Amino acid sequence: MKLLNQTNLYFISVSLVIFCLGGILFYTLFEIIIDNDIAHKLHERKTYNLKQLQKSDSLLLYQQYSANMLYLRPTGRPETTTEILSDTTIYDDVLEERILYRQLSFVKTIHKKNYFIQIRRAAVEQKSLLEGVVLLEGLLFLAFVAVLTLVNNRVSRQIWKPFYAILDKIGKYKIDLAQSMRLRKSNIDEFNELAKAIETMTDKINREFNIQKEFAENASHEIQTPLAIVKNKLEILLQSPELSKEQMDLINSASGAANRLSKLNEALIILSKIENRQFHEMTTVCLNDEIDQLYATLDELVKMKQLRVEKNYSERLEVKMNTHLLGILLENMITNSIKHNLTGGRINIIITDQTLSVSNTGEPLKVPSQKLFQRFIKSNTKSPSLGLGLSILKAVCDTYSFRITYHESAGWHTVSIHFCQVEVAEPQHEEI
Repeated sequence: MKLLNQTNLYFISVSLVIFCLGGILFYTLFEIIIDNDIAHKLHERKTYNLKQLQKSDSLLLYQQYSANMLYLRPTGRPETTTEILSDTTIYDDVLEERILYRQLSFVKTIHKKNYFIQIRRAAVEQKSLLEGVVLLEGLLFLAFVAVLTLVNNRVSRQIWKPFYAILDKIGKYKIDLAQSMRLRKSNIDEFNELAKAIETMTDKINREFNIQKEFAENASHEIQTPLAIVKNKLEILLQSPELSKEQMDLINSASGAANRLSKLNEALIILSKIENRQFHEMTTVCLNDEIDQLYATLDELVKMKQLRVEKNYSERLEVKMNTHLLGILLENMITNSIKHNLTGGRINIIITDQTLSVSNTGEPLKVPSQKLFQRFIKSNTKSPSLGLGLSILKAVCDTYSFRITYHESAGWHTVSIHFCQVEVAEPQHEEI
């Protein structure tokens, strides 16, 4: 949920609670005020009517012209100071409905006779007024919340523009290009502090990245040179005519170790470049064609292990990525399926709309499949493999947000790559 929506939700919730409590309090107070006003009017009317009744020659006839506002009848009860304030409903012949009245009941002596008297006042108008005021209050509350939310949205969009500008810059920042991030200053201190902290952080990241990149390049160059010299010297030694078999075995062992070290150095350099996003060029390539060409170059190796290759292309799968990385990706998948296969085994390649799967027969895994994507993890520790092939595959897939999985079932080992890239939404400056 966006920040402003969250703020508006809290605001509306608190306002609703305040409105409900305030509405209940307002209704109660307003009702008390109306009741007190009616009671006061009834006492005024009592004083006035008693004065008129003292003058009237026919008390019982007087009430006929009071329009239900006065009721009296003779009673044997003595006069008291007790008054009873109550509600009653009386049928109105004009409106043809029962009307709510507030009445004041008491016993009074008039012309030496006791009368039970009720003075009434219609309460409908006051109740209607109260209901109308409450309805108006509710409408005003809704209008207040709507207007305040609208104004808050507009003001917040303006206030938060520097923040979204910072988000936009961060979204476009690429560490592999060693960009210096310089953010525009605003009139809000907190955003300026955030921008300053991000600029400082990216400068430090750029320095660390350049140091790491230079170290990898220098280490690669410095290691390759002595390795080349060692391999050359070992080849010269092998050509010496006076070597014993024991010496030749030692030289061959050293030469194999040097070759392995050279391949390891090359693999680690490639892995470092992939993780540092040093491959920028993008091209749309058809995987079907690339796999066919790659198998053509590996035909001798396939025949040597007597492998049977089956291809099932239900779609022409095209992906947009760096051609060098694509070559590394496909070569690792195919060579792994050959290298780790059984003699006389099978390879099955399946291409669907968005997925490439390469399956091969092989020995059961001795480690959990999810660990195979870690560096230097091998199912067979005696294998001459470097244990970096799947790590390189994972690094390439992570670069383009592809999903890679490894699955073993019934003697088949399957590596699948799902080429559905995760779309990263650009920051929306119009919404918060």
